[in-house]
Amino acid sequence: MSENGPPDDLKSLGERLSKARRDRKVPAEDVGAGNGGFNAALGVGLRIGMELVVAVVCGLGVGWLIDQGLGTRPWAMIGFLFLGFAAGLVNVYRVMNNLGMAATYRGPAPSAPATKEDEED
Repeated sequence: MSENGPPDDLKSLGERLSKARRDRKVPAEDVGAGNGGFNAALGVGLRIGMELVVAVVCGLGVGWLIDQGLGTRPWAMIGFLFLGFAAGLVNVYRVMNNLGMAATYRGPAPSAPATKEDEED
């Protein structure tokens, strides 16, 4: 083994890696390209989970702070725990109803009811 070149083990490893990359059926750039639906569903699932967890943790935190300030331990924390859980469920409901839409999107305005003049035309 010479000090100027790479060791034989590394050289043979490089050759084997090059051969394996050439023989690969799917190019490395295309891996995961067809997972758009899965990735979207995973994103929605993670968002729903985070909405619920964050609301409960915030409720617990606010209840704990109120208990520390007023000395009503543990009643405010219990109350705000339930309030946080309810807020989390409302957030999950809102996410599921607006699936695929922006948070502020409400859809098209309802059309005006038909009048007798419209029916005669």
